Order: sequence, then C-alpha cells, then structure tokens
Amino acid sequence: MVMKIIRWCVLTFTLIFAIVVLGISGHLLAIRHTHYWHFAALAVAVSSLTILTFPVILLVNTFVGSGDRISTERIFGEALWLSIMWILWLATGANATHAARVHFFSGGCSFFSGFSSKICNEFRVVEAFAYINFIILLCYTIWLFAYEFTRDQPQSQPGGAQTSQKAPNTTGQ
Repeated sequence: MVMKIIRWCVLTFTLIFAIVVLGISGHLLAIRHTHYWHFAALAVAVSSLTILTFPVILLVNTFVGSGDRISTERIFGEALWLSIMWILWLATGANATHAARVHFFSGGCSFFSGFSSKICNEFRVVEAFAYINFIILLCYTIWLFAYEFTRDQPQSQPGGAQTSQKAPNTTGQ
C-alpha cells in the first residue's frame, strides 16, 4: 500500500512538472522559427514522453494491480523505463544549462545579452524543472530497486505448495 502511494505521488509530481516544461519549451520554440534552441526541442520530446507514458504506468498499477503484491517483472520494467527517463531529464537539464551559459553573460539574466530577461528566465525554469524531475526519478528508481531486493518473497515449488525441509528418517534402518 505504501509503495502505491509513493509511486502515485512521484509519478504525479513528475507529470505536473513535465507539463510545465512542455509549455515553456513550446514557447521557446515558437518565438524562434528558424534557428530554434536545441535544448527546447529535447525538452518538448522528453516532456511529451513523460506525459504519454506516466499516466499509463499509473493506470496499469491502479487497475491491474493484484492486491498489495506487485510482480518482480513489473517492478523491473518500471525501473528500467524510469532509468531511461531520468537520463533523458538529466540530458535536458544539462543542455538547458549549456544553452543558458552560451547565450547569456555568465549564465545570468542581464542586459548584456541580445535576448530579453523573460527568455532568460524561461531558460532557468526549464533547467530547474528538468533537474527536479531528474532528481525525483533517480531517487525513486534507487528506492524501487532497494524495495525489490529487500522485500520478502515467498518461496514456492512449481506446484504452488510451500517448501519445508524434513528431518532425515533415522529410525528403523
């Protein structure tokens, strides 16, 4: 039960932050029609992937889940996808940081650049939310692996019965 609540909170917050990144990155792409910022295109792609896949993960875990036990395969599949997503969010944040340092004087929003401070602040928002999503997903993925490797698994035989070790028969030889 605790795992479902944590999963729901993590994926929902990441989904909300991805919607913010999608809107701001879309605006950054819209204001430059020819020479667009590449980090903004990456941010649109990564946030779109997040918006398309995280609700599916939430719905599958909500409606298909069998009780409180979640299968190992589903946990590893989710951890694999989340690992890919935090790598993409890290790349988005790093590209946004690089673009801000290239286009703005020492990365700060000042009047020395050819762009307005509003655009500079939008760079910063994309950076911040990309890094926040990266940190949230990285921590959740680590927690997911730790949860999977430390939870108790019932040991069962192929027939489904529990195994029990019998003492050797030493009487009547």
